[in-house]
Amino acid sequence: MERRISRSPETELLLGKDSPVKNYYEDLAINLIALGEIGTVVVTSPETGAGCTSVCLGLAGAFVGLERRVAVVDCNLREPKLHAVLGEPNFVGLTSGLSGERPLSDYGREVAPGLLVVTTGPVSPSSVTVARRRVFVEAVKGLERDRDIVILDAPVVAETVATPGLARGFGGILLVVHAQKTSKKAAREAANTLHHAGAEVLGVVLNGCP
Repeated sequence: MERRISRSPETELLLGKDSPVKNYYEDLAINLIALGEIGTVVVTSPETGAGCTSVCLGLAGAFVGLERRVAVVDCNLREPKLHAVLGEPNFVGLTSGLSGERPLSDYGREVAPGLLVVTTGPVSPSSVTVARRRVFVEAVKGLERDRDIVILDAPVVAETVATPGLARGFGGILLVVHAQKTSKKAAREAANTLHHAGAEVLGVVLNGCP
């Protein structure tokens, strides 16, 4: 059962009606809609700190504004960040919902009408292999049955391509690069790595512009 939670200041910045970045995320959402039925989008970056989690939430908010039902799932089991951005604990989430006994949506929280978020849930050294199991892909695809789009907050490119389910199991990948942190070389190498892995790259998001 979905539970509604209060918003943290950062979440309010990304999802609020008067957000200064709202128009940018709306443009991104419209561009993705123009590509057709995507189902699930994987959001990754060349390195940590590029702002993937913020992009996931901002994009999700834009889709909701366009009357789409959305789910955001934190798949970064080495460095989970979604719960921190939301200002919430991480007691249940993705790792809790892979038994198949209950749908993954039961472990999510509603942060806005039509927007469900699923944090990683408890993580351990062994849990980093979760996304490499078929049950992970099946659980995420289960969200597609009652959501127009699912957005996955994925680990960095190197880990994403090492996980066939993330790299090739869904509709496509958005590569997030940071204007102040990501070098042109790192961006090119990340894009090439994704292409060589057979991933469908939907586009590149330039984050952190002044």
